[in-house]
Amino acid sequence: MKTIISNLNIASIASYLPNEVLELNTLSSLYGEKEVKRIISATGVERVYIANENETSSDMCFHAAENLIEEGNICRNSIDGLVFVSQTPDYILPATSIILQDRLGLKQDTVCIDIHYGCSGYIYGVLQAALWINSGLCKTVLVLAGDTTSRMINNQDKSLRMVFGDSGTATLITQGVDNIGFNIMSDGSGYDKLIIPAGGFRKPQSNQTSQIKYDVDGNGRTENDLFMDGAAIFNFAISNVHNNINELIEFMSWDKQDVNKYILHQANNFMVDYVRKKLKVEKELVPIDVKDFGNTGPSTIPLLLSHLYYKEKPNLEKTILSGFGVGLSWGSIACNLNKTNFYKPISCIK
Repeated sequence: MKTIISNLNIASIASYLPNEVLELNTLSSLYGEKEVKRIISATGVERVYIANENETSSDMCFHAAENLIEEGNICRNSIDGLVFVSQTPDYILPATSIILQDRLGLKQDTVCIDIHYGCSGYIYGVLQAALWINSGLCKTVLVLAGDTTSRMINNQDKSLRMVFGDSGTATLITQGVDNIGFNIMSDGSGYDKLIIPAGGFRKPQSNQTSQIKYDVDGNGRTENDLFMDGAAIFNFAISNVHNNINELIEFMSWDKQDVNKYILHQANNFMVDYVRKKLKVEKELVPIDVKDFGNTGPSTIPLLLSHLYYKEKPNLEKTILSGFGVGLSWGSIACNLNKTNFYKPISCIK
């Protein structure tokens, strides 16, 4: 699905990091020094931020939103839409977006929705906000994206524990003068390549699903934990993402040589760089920011933007944002971020 939605502005982006940092080299006693060094070298991830046991995705997104509102001197009554993108909501029901509406002190006629997506979720969140604004339903929408992925990972699964971190972000989208292009794709045939098999209504948690099993690489997990077929996800990404982006650039009638930055979902260093090579663009056009954060699910794109560009912003008039992962799902955005305010990531607010 390709479309262009007009009269929009991505006004500001903020992010939040929990205060616990896991240095991956400290896991040598658990996984072995040689294996830890190998994984760090392959992924480029050296440390990740971990939410404490009482901290949820909504808490992290709340702090990011509060910072965005305060830094931008935003009137809360001007916000009339809230999108919460996360795979780790507060409850099965009610929707977490409803809780955040009250917690942030937004007016009661605020439209709220949860989007249960992961690594492609930020793209879907921006799309939802754009559609609401374009339809006339809303004028100003908060897109809150974040996950506590660490809660879904078994400590015995080194393949995931040494890649995923936690974070929350906030993006304010308003009426404006710019066009935003979208190219959205889905392939449900690969739903089982990135999945928590048990815990839903199709397969509730039980004593049987709670039994830990080890794969041939020595990674241990139960069916209640996150499972990723790394090879399948890698092949999916390198086969589809560059085509999705190239199609969008053509759809926007942009010259590829004029694209200022490609902001890709930060899966890991190797995957991002491989997609860059498939795109056939220079390294400086595709920033990588996984070293200190790892893969933070739906928040990787806004976290990268706020972390790298809060001090000095390059020309971002023609920027591509691209997310890909669970579902399988993938999508890209073509947008102008030159007028966007980026705020420095904040840590735990006492």
